[in-house]
Amino acid sequence: MEIILKQDIQGLGRALDLVKVKNGFALNYLFPEKLAVMATDRAKKNIEAERVKAEARSEVDKQAAVARAEKLKDFSVTLSARVSEGDKLYGSIQAADVSAKLKEAGYDIDKRSVILPDNIKQLGMFTIKVQLHRDVEAKIKLWVINDESAS
Repeated sequence: MEIILKQDIQGLGRALDLVKVKNGFALNYLFPEKLAVMATDRAKKNIEAERVKAEARSEVDKQAAVARAEKLKDFSVTLSARVSEGDKLYGSIQAADVSAKLKEAGYDIDKRSVILPDNIKQLGMFTIKVQLHRDVEAKIKLWVINDESAS
């Protein structure tokens, strides 16, 4: 069955793509969740106009993301955490922690946009990615230091 995606779906395609899927997948999941529509002749004609508009919006968003990435280029975040013996943390640093610090500094970055390399469970300096747009990411430095007041 040919369908037109309304949203990006990982492993299937991007919004406004024309894709073929099995009938059951479309009827039982994509259509009820309003993630896709049937690819009729009329819908195929309308998709091109929508694609041009979406690409124009995406280009504007991308330019704004590039500007934000340029501002974040030399930015660093410092988080303090409780440590046990050695440099091992009691917990781990989460994307939400980094996002909160960025919001304190005036950058409205969602926690889903913060990409940590692994679970950060020790003191040190880490380079992390912030996904600002589908095609734009910024790298910032994360310093994890000992929280002296909690010891």
